[in-house]
Amino acid sequence: MTKITRAHRQKYKLLQVWLMVIVLGLILIRRGCIFRPATDFPGAHFNRGANAVWLGVEWVKEPYRKSEIAALAHNLRQRQIRFVYVFVSYLKPNGEFNKTYSQASEFVQGFKAAQPNLNVQAWIGLPLKQPGIPRDGWVDLGDVMTRQKIAAFCADIIRLAGFDGVHLDPEPVPNGDANILALLDEIRHAIGPNSTLSIATPRIQPIFPDIPLPFVEWVTWSPSYYRKVAERVEQIAVMVYDSGLPLSALYRQWGHFQVIGTSRAVDGIDVDLLFGIPTSEEKTWTHLPSAENMTSGLQGVIDGLNDAEARPSIVAGVAIYPYWETDATEWATYESLWLGR
Repeated sequence: MTKITRAHRQKYKLLQVWLMVIVLGLILIRRGCIFRPATDFPGAHFNRGANAVWLGVEWVKEPYRKSEIAALAHNLRQRQIRFVYVFVSYLKPNGEFNKTYSQASEFVQGFKAAQPNLNVQAWIGLPLKQPGIPRDGWVDLGDVMTRQKIAAFCADIIRLAGFDGVHLDPEPVPNGDANILALLDEIRHAIGPNSTLSIATPRIQPIFPDIPLPFVEWVTWSPSYYRKVAERVEQIAVMVYDSGLPLSALYRQWGHFQVIGTSRAVDGIDVDLLFGIPTSEEKTWTHLPSAENMTSGLQGVIDGLNDAEARPSIVAGVAIYPYWETDATEWATYESLWLGR
C-alpha cells in the first residue's frame, strides 16, 4: 500500500473543505440570491460617503510627522471614508492590555486637525476563550472583573487619546453569547452616550437562520441575536470574509446573501451597518485572495443591495480590511465599483 504522508492528508482535508463550500455555495444560490426580483443600480447609488477602513497599529505605536498623518486623513476623506478603526491594543494572556498606543494622542490630534469630521475609533482585540470551541483564546468574558477591566480601558483610551469611540473585535463569539451583551452594556455605561461603540461581527447564519444548527452557531449568528447586539451599539461591521469559498463567483453570492440576511435582521434599529470588503493577501484555508477580494466583495454587496429582499436603507457603507494591504489597483476598483468614478 502507498504510504499516506502528512501532505497527502492535508490535501485530502482541503479537498473536503472545498467540496463542502461548493455545496454551500450552490445552496446559497438556490436559496434565493439570483432568482428573486432585483434592481440594477450601480454601487454609487447606494454609497453614502460613510465607509470605513481598518488601520494598522503602527499609526499609534510609532511617531509620525504631522504631514504624514494629515496626508493619510486627506487620502481617506477623498475616498469617502468616514469611519477609521485604528488598531490600538489587545488583551494579553496576563490580563493586561498590550502597550502599543504611546502615540495614540498625537495621531488622533493630527488626524482630527486635518479632517475633523472623520470618526476615529480605537480598535481593540479580544481573543476569547470559549468552552467547546476549538480555537486558541484566553479572554474569559464570563469573569466580571475581566469585563470591568475592558470597559475601563475603553473609557480611558477615549479620554486620554481623544478617540471618538471604540471598535471591538471579539473572536470567536458563538451565537447567543450572553457575555458579549453584558460587556457591551458595561462599556456603554463606562464611555457614556456620546462616544461611538462599534463591533466587528461574524456572518449571519446562511441556512434556516432561526433554527440552531450544530457547529454553525460557532461561526455565524441568528437574526434574533444580531438584533440584540445591534440594540447596544451605534455601528456593526460584518466580517463577511474568511468564508472558505474557493471561487469568486461563490463568494459574490455569499456576500449577496449576507447583505440580505443581515440588513433584514437589524432593520428598524438605529444602527449603522457596514460590510467588510477583503483585500488581504494572506492565503489560509478560510481565505483565498483569488476568491475573496475587493472586486468580488463589492460585487456581492452591490448585488445584495439591489435585491428586493434587502433593506438598503439600513446599510451605511462598506469597510475595507486591511488598509495596509490595499494597493492602488484595489483602490481603483473601489472607486469604480462603489464610488462611481
